Amino acid sequence: MIRKVRWIVAVLLLAVLAVLCQAAQPSQADVEARVESLLKQLSLEEKVDLIGGVDDFYIREIPRIHLPRLKMSDGPIGVRNYGPSTAFGGVGMAAAWDSDLAQRVGTIIGQDARARGVHFMLGPGVNIYRSPLNGRNFEYFGEDPFLAARTAVAYIQGVQSQGVSSTVKHFMGNKSEFDRHNSDSIIDERTMREIYLPAFEAAVKEANVGAVMDSYNLTNGLHLTQNGYLNTDVAKKEWGFTGIMMSDWDATYDAVGAANGGLDLEMPSGKFMNRDLLLPAVCAGKVSEATLDDKVRRILRTAIRFGWMDRDQTETSISRLSAEGRQVALEGARSGMVLLKNDGNLLPLDKGKTKSIAVIGPDAYPAQPVGGGSGAVQPFVAVSFLEGIANYLGAGAKVYYAAGIPTLEEMAARTKFTTEASGGKPGLKAEFYDNANLSGQPGIARVEKKRVTIQERLEEWPRMTGRFGGQATSRRTPRASTWLLFKVRERTVVTGCTWTRR
Repeated sequence: MIRKVRWIVAVLLLAVLAVLCQAAQPSQADVEARVESLLKQLSLEEKVDLIGGVDDFYIREIPRIHLPRLKMSDGPIGVRNYGPSTAFGGVGMAAAWDSDLAQRVGTIIGQDARARGVHFMLGPGVNIYRSPLNGRNFEYFGEDPFLAARTAVAYIQGVQSQGVSSTVKHFMGNKSEFDRHNSDSIIDERTMREIYLPAFEAAVKEANVGAVMDSYNLTNGLHLTQNGYLNTDVAKKEWGFTGIMMSDWDATYDAVGAANGGLDLEMPSGKFMNRDLLLPAVCAGKVSEATLDDKVRRILRTAIRFGWMDRDQTETSISRLSAEGRQVALEGARSGMVLLKNDGNLLPLDKGKTKSIAVIGPDAYPAQPVGGGSGAVQPFVAVSFLEGIANYLGAGAKVYYAAGIPTLEEMAARTKFTTEASGGKPGLKAEFYDNANLSGQPGIARVEKKRVTIQERLEEWPRMTGRFGGQATSRRTPRASTWLLFKVRERTVVTGCTWTRR
């Protein structure tokens, strides 16, 4: 009984905290007046310093105007950066078709962020699926713009109810992790408006999201961090976005282009948005001080709006391990499951009739609770498929396990390729050309020990622009008649690239 009362009190305290966060928000006129007062106190150098991030996940502090260091965390599906946290679903959240559930998930994520002193959660991800091979599909909200928009709005409202800014991403047309710095999404205006922009538009107009993150890719020939049409004309002017337009990490490519193209904050540091590059540009009239002022205003406005300049962001009354979050995560996982077929009513498994089960697949053990990269939240507890099935059946049945087909990395380690039929070097002979016909001398010719990748060579050889090509040759002679398993993993095709395997 005492434990139940304590739990009710804790829930009431969190509800009161959420109400206070909402009630404490000042009027827009008061916010703007305070922004202008603070802006006047900053030098041109301080303004430039502010729009370049520091220490990977922070906006720098300016103590004399009481602006604290603003802390960020990866977070489409949970607080990733600061130890274990509750992990939720991405596309699974959308598959639930439940905006109330999405808001509850966002609220828990906001509370987890406050427990860790986080100001910006870098999520949700709302890009529309264009390819099933996109490496970030697991954290996006599917291929339907209406569903993605409804899920995103509810999620953002939940996060921001806790005094934490959401950061909707990746703006826009992000369809590939492969060659993500160079891939170009060609999307006509009508398709852009009807399919790819609605979720971002709803995040701005309905959820009043605090930040938008520009993606790595180009859209219609221009990198997003310097795409003035999308950043300024559409998001800021047409939609009325008043928050921060930040870059994805190392997704900025030109100082003047980004400054004039609507980017407000370069992350994780000011590699381009810095004194050395922007101060001369301002002096030469290539970038106006008014343009810099607008960026600084957006940072200050966001900090004031969420109350960050008037309180400590770390809320010690919130537990880092959320019992409520665990239940919401479980409900989300169950709600997002879809059973397409159940021949013979096999499911749920009948413990009394099941004698043995074989669990097959490389992801069955150890547990793979989430995808990688920014979505790799470390949960407090993770149960693998193998363990979950074994625990469910108990001692009454045997559970067998096999990883199944080897991974590409395992096959690369086992396979003994040589560059020549006899006397060659171990590995594959890779040759890269600055033309699609593979004519002339290769610009890069080298032996690759395990695999051939285009991405690393693009970064290594600046002449690989426009149309280019490559080929890989190798030999393998079996010692006896046997079955051989070959695996070739195709990645997204780079525009203008010809690739030959021999």
